[in-house]
Amino acid sequence: MKNKLNEYEILAGLICELTRNCNQKEDFFAASFNLTPAEVRLLMLFSFENTYSIKHLRETLNLTPGRITHIVESLEKKKLVERFQDADDKRNVFVRLLPKANIFIQNLKDNYSLLHQNLLKNVNKEDIEKIFESLKVLIDTFKKWTQEK
Repeated sequence: MKNKLNEYEILAGLICELTRNCNQKEDFFAASFNLTPAEVRLLMLFSFENTYSIKHLRETLNLTPGRITHIVESLEKKKLVERFQDADDKRNVFVRLLPKANIFIQNLKDNYSLLHQNLLKNVNKEDIEKIFESLKVLIDTFKKWTQEK
């Protein structure tokens, strides 16, 4: 006899499936720009600020120091970012966009928006609003959970 799944098991399965689909979307999107998904996530942060500390990037992206270093080095080779030390405290290292990257970032944002527009093109307005509200609740729930840990 097959056990009936409870609502929490169903939710877990849906979140796992959503995560897999989002990862596939990120892989596709990143490859179209000759970047890794991690490079795209880091660059998209620069939509909000021009400069970030390595520590802030590490915490925001939840990556190890070595992984952040690898990503930043790769983006430096592509001439999109540069690292520099804090003049007052040499232990603090920051990352900033190079001028060439501003157009690149705008292109990333525009194409990311277009990709999501295409994903939702066959979804009616009411369902889109439900998706937005549900995602907001889910994100708030995860934020509360991570703060309680």
